[in-house]
Amino acid sequence: EQRQQHYSQPTTYEDDNDIEQLEGLLRSLEQNPHMLRYFYQFIEFTRARSAQPSIQQMCYGQSIQGQQPIPSILNIRTNIQHNYLTPKRGRPLNDSGGSISSAPKQHKASKGIRMQMEDRAAINQQQRKSLPFDQLKRAVSSNLPCFFIEFEQSSTSQRVPSAFEARNIIEKHFKEQKLNIQHFSLVGWSSNRLKLGVNNKDDYMVLLTTSKWPTDVNNIPIKITKPKYIPDCFALVVRYVPRDLEPELVKQEMQRTIASADNIKQIHYAYEWKSNDFRFTVTDIIEYNTALELGRISICNRWLTLTPFLTGYRMTFCTKCWKIGHVREQCKASLQLCRVCLDETSKKEEHNCNKIQKCAQCGGEHHSLHGLCHVIQQYRSELKEDVNKALESGKLHRNDYTNQQHVFSMKDQDFPPLGESEKPRQAIWNHVQTEVRTEDSLCSKTLLINENLVAMHNSNIRIEEKLEKLDIKLNQTALDTELHQTTIIKLIEHVHLLIQHTIWPVTQQINPALLNCTSGLQSVYDKLTELKTNVCKDYKIRRKRAESPPMQNISPSTAEEINTDKILNAKQS
Repeated sequence: EQRQQHYSQPTTYEDDNDIEQLEGLLRSLEQNPHMLRYFYQFIEFTRARSAQPSIQQMCYGQSIQGQQPIPSILNIRTNIQHNYLTPKRGRPLNDSGGSISSAPKQHKASKGIRMQMEDRAAINQQQRKSLPFDQLKRAVSSNLPCFFIEFEQSSTSQRVPSAFEARNIIEKHFKEQKLNIQHFSLVGWSSNRLKLGVNNKDDYMVLLTTSKWPTDVNNIPIKITKPKYIPDCFALVVRYVPRDLEPELVKQEMQRTIASADNIKQIHYAYEWKSNDFRFTVTDIIEYNTALELGRISICNRWLTLTPFLTGYRMTFCTKCWKIGHVREQCKASLQLCRVCLDETSKKEEHNCNKIQKCAQCGGEHHSLHGLCHVIQQYRSELKEDVNKALESGKLHRNDYTNQQHVFSMKDQDFPPLGESEKPRQAIWNHVQTEVRTEDSLCSKTLLINENLVAMHNSNIRIEEKLEKLDIKLNQTALDTELHQTTIIKLIEHVHLLIQHTIWPVTQQINPALLNCTSGLQSVYDKLTELKTNVCKDYKIRRKRAESPPMQNISPSTAEEINTDKILNAKQS
């Protein structure tokens, strides 16, 4: 009876616009009968939050939806038409002619009910068990797809390498090809295929776009399977696009600015905005980083905001029965179910889907993972709460897909503040005080040290330039000396040959006495031989002296003895 009285309460509509909007809502509900249930649940939820006394029992878990049938659209329309024709009434009068006011009582009652609802919600929250930690890890895990490697064995004699061995061979191959990537962060097997993954955007795009993958591992041919889609971490959002711009025009302008922009779609929110947002993916890592760095994009002479697409937490669901809370490997269902109609599909080729959507969670007429499902909404709410608690407590860490460099942060103890000079102040009696400046010794010393360091730096640069020039000249001189020494030795050898084979026989036939005299050919020949020997020895000695380290800690007496020995050797020679 309380529920029927609540529906029959008169409602007044002072504005014709409200009446038109309400009639439009009713027409849309007539065209979509399956939305009536969700509309009815929304009414119940709103009524529960307003804490009406008529649904006080509902706060303690009693379900009213099964006790009372859902009113039809026709009854609601008739009731609304009757209500909006009812004039606005004032407060009823009592016997004494005064108005009856029950506002304080209603306020106290609603306040007590609200407190009871909050206490009940807190108790339910404490009694609720947290989700398994595996689901929390999967919620913040990397959504970068993996690369799969399939070994093609021609004979059973070939041994397939282990996962770590294959990883090391592939990374070594990439280094030889000068492909700069970090180590693979995920290595494992998926059935008979090797699965490799990275947790860095740059490495992922390099591996996705390169053609330098190896063709074999340990002489076993392999087949590389790359991901066929761009993950959400490469998605961007253009914000605050005016609604007067056509979506096709916006897409064309975006592709003109970012050539690798793909999968451009308008974001449809549950409520109406004054502007539109467009989501798209970028397949080129250089353009992606450039767009993030700029943070703006020009569309039709409008400078619009560009932000990264924030992905939600990943749900744990089964791709066999399409229920949440477990994965395919943990599923107890015997047959595969269709994702749309949930019919059993033994063979994918033989299944003919009737295209009627059915939810595996609540049985509603929508997809099993649709956001309108109240089971999915409750699961997402609990997942978000548990993940945030785990992140705050440190039990869980979110993956970062970028190589972020540590930004320099200035601390007070690293750079103490300098003294501030006093500024002139206006006195009360219009007497301007003289400006007083205290010379800060620390500031002046710091500036002096800085100037000296700059001067030393410039001087070192000039000295290094001069030393480089001297080094070049010395190297050139050493090369010239070596060339001259080689030339002199060759010249002496040619003179030897000339004397031995030409001049000596001719002189022996003409005048043999000239051969053995003091100024004859024999003495010239001997002097040339000695000169050649001395040139070679002297060059070798000087070369060794230049390459040997300098002598250190030589006493004056030792130096005098060395000099005396040199003088005696020179006199004897």
